[in-house]
Amino acid sequence: MPRIKSPLLAVFTREAEHILHNPAYRFMLLTGPLVAIVLLFFIFQKGVVKEIPVAVVNQDQSSLSIKIENNLDAASDVSIALRAPDMFQAKEAMERAEVDAIILIPEGSEKSAMAGTETPVPIFINGSNVLKAGLLQRSILSTLKTISGGIQLKKLMATGLTEKQALDRIVPVKVDSHALFNPFMNYNYFLNSALFHLMLFLFVLLSSIYSLGIELKRGTGHELLLCSNNSVRLAILGKLAPFTIIFAGFAMLIDLVMYKMQGAPLNGSFPLLYTGQVAAIISCQLMGIIFVGSTNNLRLALSLGCGYSMVGMTLCGLTFPFEGMPAIARLFTSIFPLTWWKELFIAQSLYGGPIKDSMVYICYILLFQVVSLAFLPAYKKYLSDKKYWGKA
Repeated sequence: MPRIKSPLLAVFTREAEHILHNPAYRFMLLTGPLVAIVLLFFIFQKGVVKEIPVAVVNQDQSSLSIKIENNLDAASDVSIALRAPDMFQAKEAMERAEVDAIILIPEGSEKSAMAGTETPVPIFINGSNVLKAGLLQRSILSTLKTISGGIQLKKLMATGLTEKQALDRIVPVKVDSHALFNPFMNYNYFLNSALFHLMLFLFVLLSSIYSLGIELKRGTGHELLLCSNNSVRLAILGKLAPFTIIFAGFAMLIDLVMYKMQGAPLNGSFPLLYTGQVAAIISCQLMGIIFVGSTNNLRLALSLGCGYSMVGMTLCGLTFPFEGMPAIARLFTSIFPLTWWKELFIAQSLYGGPIKDSMVYICYILLFQVVSLAFLPAYKKYLSDKKYWGKA
């Protein structure tokens, strides 16, 4: 085989051969990300939670109670899965996780409503899942308010008022509500977009840690430095370049799935978004130097990398808003690239904000690269000294 003069090209070719012959590389670079993207696509395919099962205990059996049942069943968020004769059976169904709410229509509800007296309709909602509980509460209360308003409308019109006059009395202050930036409350547009990138960044970080750490475990550090003309910078650049190309392709695939197949809004600059994706990928790659350079142990570095990624998902503000976090937790959110990628995505994809305002998020992402370079001397020392080789 002719000698490759360029150290960078020599390391690149060496790493490409490792990728072709090592099953672990093929999983982290191809199979794993592809399976994750496909799974997330099908899991969130519907986009919005619909038809949450509920139970109705209709003790009144009147025209009004039947109307309440029909209107509830017609609501997009609710599906009446059980019409129970009593609360005991409805409670058992909830304990078996067959329903997430119980609506009790007491006996005499129609008479009370027509007489103008208070007509309580108890609602029992399973609060263990905050998302479903919120959707159920909103949908059920909206349905009951609509029916209550209809009863009041008929009564007022019977006194001689026009429909408009009666409506003005029932609802003197009308709320004109508009859901901005994600009007359909679609989870594909926000939650799934972040999960796509969480999985991508996870595989980026783990593959980088594995690629850098395996040189120490197998004692091939001297060979790597020899190939790179004793330049640790060229060694890192050549090793990670094939990974960058592959993961940049996966980033484009994610964009295709999000914007073309799932119809996510793109109100800002796609070139800026893609630049942010590639910058975040490179940042996660270089962070592999931090984990390997600070532990000199492949297994420990991989474990820490997994834990770091999962904590990043928790603290990035996706599942729980920043405003509700303690001050120290808000401080920790800044040490994860996913946090700043999420802010960039919201600013450009959903808000369509000015490019100059979004550039700050890319600068934050680039800071991770600068910090990672500080661990290059330690990594070079591990590569060149045999006493650091062979650790798990």
